[in-house]
Amino acid sequence: MEPRLCLRTPLKLPITINFDDKEINCTCRDFSLGGMYLETDQAFVSMGAEAEISFSLNQGQQNNWHSLRAKIAHTKADGMGISFQHIDKPSFDTLQKLLKFSRIQNLH
Repeated sequence: MEPRLCLRTPLKLPITINFDDKEINCTCRDFSLGGMYLETDQAFVSMGAEAEISFSLNQGQQNNWHSLRAKIAHTKADGMGISFQHIDKPSFDTLQKLLKFSRIQNLH
């Protein structure tokens, strides 16, 4: 396992991960600008698999859906660590919104 390059921030957020025509509902435990840890009791993919995660950030009365490309960095009995892939400008903007959302959530 590679060492983390970014500081992790606690975050509880429903996440859907899609890979190989499968969809798994997970809960984010923490995240950084480089990746996140997803908790799940469902079967999951092997290390190195490419996937897409999607999530909604509730802001007021509207849901803003976001998605990011990811790669499975490691797996454990309770979930998986993912690293974000192909961070372009829209993906970076999404990560900034996620960071802002986590700061608001952690104040409560």
